[in-house]
Amino acid sequence: MKTTSRRPPLSRERILRAALGIVDEEGLEAISMRRLGQALGVEAMSLYNHVSNKAEILDGVFEAVLGELSPAKRESSWQAFLRERARALRSVLRAHPNALPLFATRPAVTPASIAHVEAVLEALRGGGFGIDESLSALQVLVAFVVGHTVATSATPKPDEASAPAYHQLDPTAFPRVREAASSLASHDVDAEFEFGLEALVAGLEAGRKRRAPTRQ
Repeated sequence: MKTTSRRPPLSRERILRAALGIVDEEGLEAISMRRLGQALGVEAMSLYNHVSNKAEILDGVFEAVLGELSPAKRESSWQAFLRERARALRSVLRAHPNALPLFATRPAVTPASIAHVEAVLEALRGGGFGIDESLSALQVLVAFVVGHTVATSATPKPDEASAPAYHQLDPTAFPRVREAASSLASHDVDAEFEFGLEALVAGLEAGRKRRAPTRQ
C-alpha cells in the first residue's frame, strides 16, 4: 500500500522557524512572503492567516533568536544576573550572525521577546536602580553586547570587506596603532568581551551609588 507523507500544519511557529532558517542561510534581504511560501511549500497568501506582514515576520525572527536563550538562572545579585544574561545573549547572537541587524535596529515587540526585557528590568529595580536608570542600564547593556558581537562576529559581503594595512603605517605618526596591531593575531575577543562587560557593570554600580539619594 502506498503511503503519502503529510506536511505539518501551517502555524506561526513553523513560519518563524522557516524565516530564521532563510535568514541564517541567505540573509535578511531574502525574507519575503513569496520566499517563505516557497520554503514552506505553500502559497504566499496562506501565510497571512498567521502573520500580517514582513515587519511581523522580522519581529518574529527577533523572537525566535531570543527563544534560544538559555533559561535565566537565579543569581545572588543584579550584577551576576546582568553578566549571565549578557553572555547568553552574545551566545545566541553569534549563532545567528545574519540576524544581528535586527537587534541593532529594532526593539523587542512580541510578548515573548518583551519577557526577556522584563526579567532584566526586574533585576535592576530589585538591585536599587530607579525607573529611568534601569532603562538606561538595559539599553547600554544591550548596545554593548550587540555592538561587540557585530564587530567580532558579523561577516561582511565579499565586495565590502577591507583589510587595513596597519603594518604599512608611518611608525612616527602612528606608533601606538602599529604597536596594538602587532597583537591582533593573538588578541582574545572573548577576553575583550569580559573586559568590557566588567567595566560596564562596575560603571553601573558606581553610578547607582552616586545617584542613590534621587532614585525613584
